[in-house]
Amino acid sequence: MKQLTPLFSLILIMILTDGCRKMPVGHTKPAASGSALATDLDSKRRQGIDFTAHGATPGWALDIDFTKAIRFQAPNGPVLIAAVPKSQREPGGSGILFDAQVLPDPAGSTRRTASRPASASRRNDRLKVIISPVVCRDNRNGQVYAYGVTVETNGQRYSGCGMFLNGMARLNSQWVLETYRGQRLHAEQFVNRKMPTLDINVKEKRLQGFTGCNTLQGQVKADGDNVRFEAVSTTRRACPYDFETGFLAALQSVTLYRISNNRLTLLADGKYVMTFRKTVKKETPATGP
Repeated sequence: MKQLTPLFSLILIMILTDGCRKMPVGHTKPAASGSALATDLDSKRRQGIDFTAHGATPGWALDIDFTKAIRFQAPNGPVLIAAVPKSQREPGGSGILFDAQVLPDPAGSTRRTASRPASASRRNDRLKVIISPVVCRDNRNGQVYAYGVTVETNGQRYSGCGMFLNGMARLNSQWVLETYRGQRLHAEQFVNRKMPTLDINVKEKRLQGFTGCNTLQGQVKADGDNVRFEAVSTTRRACPYDFETGFLAALQSVTLYRISNNRLTLLADGKYVMTFRKTVKKETPATGP
């Protein structure tokens, strides 16, 4: 798995969760099978791609390697290549903005000509990409993505869906529940004042944790921004309230995740379900000889 670069980590941290914005819709070419899609994503990872997006029929495609370049294929247009600029916060929004300078095309398709107005040349030389933490549903194949994407270039604006490809390792941690279906929770609500937790190990596909009443275990499967918790079972302690049943059902309905500022947000059917805070392990004090 590709190592997370400082820029990639910063970008993920800058993207804040925002559940109040409308879900954008993307349309792609005819849906590929699950195995074909997985093969395509694996191929992109091998090429060093960190983020990929697609858009409306007849389709555009965007690939970003945060250590190298942005590649944008416009519908029926040339491929535009730009060096990755310093990311900015989206003005008035919750996403991030890349305002990039398009590199010269050796074939001359993006080169200025005497007949082209100067304003048009300047417009063609820019490539603006906005990645927003807004759930995006692809109506062609029904797939749901964790991010909406907008691309502006050559006076045109394109909207679609995108996903990070290499962030799964960031799930590996112990997470403490903060909110459940929009409600902030407190330790006093649970047995022995112990908050529900998830302990995730993506490499071993292992899930462990605590429901607030019983210990739990199961399997975790993650790919890109997609995650599933499966075969979840618990110990049999009688619980003094009904929280556990709903918590387990919600956990197993999750399909997407986002991580920002050491907080994990889990989503199901495009809606926020629960958020967790990453625990910080305390260092064991050194003992004397």
